[in-house]
Amino acid sequence: MKRTPDLTPVPIASALGTSQMIAAVAALVITGVVLIAYQLLDMRHSLTEGARVQAAIVADSVTAPLMFGDREAARDVLRAFRYEPGLRAIGIYDKDGKLFAEFAYPDSHLPPQQPPADSSPDGVVTVTETVRLRNATLGQIVLQTSTSRVRAAMLRYLGLLAVASLLAMLVVAALSRKTRARVAAAERKLDYMAHTDHVTRLPNRHSTYARLAVDLERAQAQGQQLALLLVDLDNFKVVNDTAGHAAGDELLKQVAAALLGAVRATDLVGRIGGDEFAIIAWPVPDRATALAVAAKVTQALQRPFQLDCGEFFATASVGLCLYPDDAHSMTELVSSADTALYHAKHGGRNRLAEFVPAMTAATQRRAALERELRHAIDQQQLALHYQPQFDCHSGALVGVETLLRWRHPEHGLVSPAEFIPIAEDSGLIVQLGSWVLHRACHEVMAWDAAGAPPLTLAVNMSARQLREPGFIDDVMRALALSGLPPERLELELTESVLMEDVASAVAFMQAVRALGVRLSIDDFGTGYSSLAYLQSFPINQLKVDRSFVQLLPQRGETVIHAILALAHGFGLSVVAEGVEDQAQLDWLRAAGCEMVQGFLLGKPMPPQDFAARYLAASNKPPISAFP
Repeated sequence: MKRTPDLTPVPIASALGTSQMIAAVAALVITGVVLIAYQLLDMRHSLTEGARVQAAIVADSVTAPLMFGDREAARDVLRAFRYEPGLRAIGIYDKDGKLFAEFAYPDSHLPPQQPPADSSPDGVVTVTETVRLRNATLGQIVLQTSTSRVRAAMLRYLGLLAVASLLAMLVVAALSRKTRARVAAAERKLDYMAHTDHVTRLPNRHSTYARLAVDLERAQAQGQQLALLLVDLDNFKVVNDTAGHAAGDELLKQVAAALLGAVRATDLVGRIGGDEFAIIAWPVPDRATALAVAAKVTQALQRPFQLDCGEFFATASVGLCLYPDDAHSMTELVSSADTALYHAKHGGRNRLAEFVPAMTAATQRRAALERELRHAIDQQQLALHYQPQFDCHSGALVGVETLLRWRHPEHGLVSPAEFIPIAEDSGLIVQLGSWVLHRACHEVMAWDAAGAPPLTLAVNMSARQLREPGFIDDVMRALALSGLPPERLELELTESVLMEDVASAVAFMQAVRALGVRLSIDDFGTGYSSLAYLQSFPINQLKVDRSFVQLLPQRGETVIHAILALAHGFGLSVVAEGVEDQAQLDWLRAAGCEMVQGFLLGKPMPPQDFAARYLAASNKPPISAFP
């Protein structure tokens, strides 16, 4: 079983359960104290008030005995209260404060002299009541009653409160357990969502890099090596665009399973982006082991994946970086692995690239060129060069191909093979392409104004421009502003561009042809066209790639004969690129090729040099390469 991230969540549920119990106990204690205090005060007040009522009754009944000094009658009145619950003693004091009569239990006799009002034995409540007759004070009634009833009632109340509190605690405990269970479940779900990719069930980006940080610390402490592999699927966008996102998700699941099956039990596989995965291989004894893991990964993804909508291939580019050989920190490790991945993707895809220090310099140069390319137009560092195209039989100049050049103030002439991919990846190709189109149309029409013969203008076009919604309008503006007739403009597209999205490509080409603009397939034979699509493309011309022409006349005849036959069968003309030898030109003329271009006939040159070389005199004869 492959490793999963060891990221222990904070025990929120346990802390919540403990805090709930503490809060419940505190609430019960506070409530119990308040209720007990209130009940005690209420019962003592009721006891006191009852004693006052009894004392008042006695005071009303002993007025006559006090007036006439009849102690026996007074005692009879007092004995009538002998069955009163809690009564300990009741006595009558005359107006001089001397005991006149009393009823008391043996241990509760009243003192001979009236006691102070605030003196009372423990466990006894004492009340006094004045005996009056016509506003004259005859004496005082002193009544003492025991608080034993209050204590008994309080004990019963405390018992009831304890039972109620226990039941409440049981309810709270039950609710707390349920709450803790729910919180724990929610906690687990949140932890899962925070650390797991919901599509592939692999660790997500956060979890993967957290594990990478932990493993790097362990590798450093133990003096071991660790490898980071970044895996990027090559054709995932095609699956999403053609089969839908549900098919894309299913493919990601199958890719995740394939990766898990390809790595070791100690390795971790995580999904860190839309179609990007990371593999942490640790420990690895040497680079060969890391390369073996990477090889198994690439092999696992070369087989077809069976989806509901059909069979798909999900080849991948892999970038490999090793700690500590290639990087000394997590930031360097991730950056270097990403740099290696970039080189794998731009090296043709479906391959593995190991990080080497030279890649960093190349990446830095690329980043710098991208920044500087954004200002190259405004700073007039870009220029157009034109390569002539000739009629293969008459030798007449019939057209030009436009080529973009960048003369950097520090690096000198930057190859189009270097800066054009940068422009395409960054989106600058749309701005550059528009500038090239408008500038080329303007310069060709300037030649016309100077008396040059009408030439066909061929302009290369990228896949990004084809997908640009306003490109057709931009072509119309370039034609309108320059005055170039549409039939003299030829847009060149590569086979790979057309095959990325055939339906959109056909719609685009039909819109362009409706303007009267010509279309040509560039580098024919090096892409992925099928004859069925070629028949449906509304094109005018095929351009044979220079790799085939350079084999002539000793080799390559069969391929070019096939291309010529195919083109002529569809009613298309053919341009051969890269003609550098007289024998190549002679063979192409004999084979029936319509047009040629190459260093034998003319190199790309700035517009002023081109005009001086080929357009200075309208009666200039064809160049010497043609007989």
